[in-house]
Amino acid sequence: MQHPYGFGLKVAPDGFKRKLAWWTRRVLRTAWRYLSRPFDLVGLKRWRVMDVIWIKDQSGANVRDYRVMHAAQTVSIAQPGDEEFRRACDNYKSGLLQLPEVFVCELSPAFYYPALGLVANERFQVYGDSVLLPHRFHLSEAYRSIRPFRWQQRQGPVSSIQRIDAYNFWHWLADCLPQLLMLEKYVGDQPLTLLASDNLGGFQREMLSLMMAPNMTLEFVPAGTWIRTDRFILPSYLSGRCNGYLAEDYYGEMRRRITRGLGLPESGDPQYRLYLSRSGARRRRVVNEDAIIDSLRGYGFTAIRPETMSLRDQVSLFQRAEVIAGPHGAAFGGMVFATRAKVCVFYPERSPGEYFYTMARRLGLEHHALIHDCQGDEDSIEDFAIDQARMEALLEGPMGLNKR
Repeated sequence: MQHPYGFGLKVAPDGFKRKLAWWTRRVLRTAWRYLSRPFDLVGLKRWRVMDVIWIKDQSGANVRDYRVMHAAQTVSIAQPGDEEFRRACDNYKSGLLQLPEVFVCELSPAFYYPALGLVANERFQVYGDSVLLPHRFHLSEAYRSIRPFRWQQRQGPVSSIQRIDAYNFWHWLADCLPQLLMLEKYVGDQPLTLLASDNLGGFQREMLSLMMAPNMTLEFVPAGTWIRTDRFILPSYLSGRCNGYLAEDYYGEMRRRITRGLGLPESGDPQYRLYLSRSGARRRRVVNEDAIIDSLRGYGFTAIRPETMSLRDQVSLFQRAEVIAGPHGAAFGGMVFATRAKVCVFYPERSPGEYFYTMARRLGLEHHALIHDCQGDEDSIEDFAIDQARMEALLEGPMGLNKR
């Protein structure tokens, strides 16, 4: 079956190879942890870049001008009808979100590693505030964890919003770009250089060009080079556990700047029902996608692959979306631009990640879920089949969609 815009939606038969590669990486990471223990026992641990520390636990001259941008708070996001989804979740069963204290501070000195967006002190202890979830840093960095012998020297003030998940569309919109607005509040009209790795993708560069303040300068540096600076401005994450629920209307300001820069209205009339295909992804692809798209077409859906489209075309489509549906994937970050859409996520995992739900709540959008029974988490689940009968019941029941 061909995509309405001309690209195919067939699932490539390489699931076994990808599963083998995933297990190979997992075995190697486990082996590294055990093989490195003898080195730690003889005092070589101090030469590794593996220890994680937190700004709140630090005292001394290297942390300066700590400013609280948003106080910690508890918010309720529970709504009637979402009880079944929350019961399946690991973290927000109660419907309460614990939002952390949001801050910006200056570190002096500090080391920055562009490829992963991490920030470390002079002993190469990594600030957990720059990676949010420490296990992601450990998994990414375990194979190159020896302290660098050389680095570039830079004079500040410098900063960065490139984080360990900056290559992911959803995380870029939920975790990275909002930090740019925090930095604006912190530095005011003072000049600031933003560092980014030279392998940063096209949509990130385009969004930065549309959103950066005039007093900010963007500089690209080699991804694999450590940079030592005497003044690094570190913004914390605005939400805990990557939940996408921000303390203020950062999404609204992001939407205004990006749409204005693209020459688009800030919102549009809902007229499209979009299915976000993952046929070009490496995992969590839908094995019965032909049948699913045939069914969805009867309800007026159009299948798209957002990663093949220009940023302007993506934003324009999401602005005019009445419904956004698809398997769990980063493309759901586009809901930031969909001011009146219903969101329907087909979750393969039995305990779904909550961040599309929490982001939808912050944006005032309806969230609907079809949970399947695959074992594992979002990073380990391979391709899966959507239950077509349950999907159609969801569309016609809670979502109130009629066939067209």
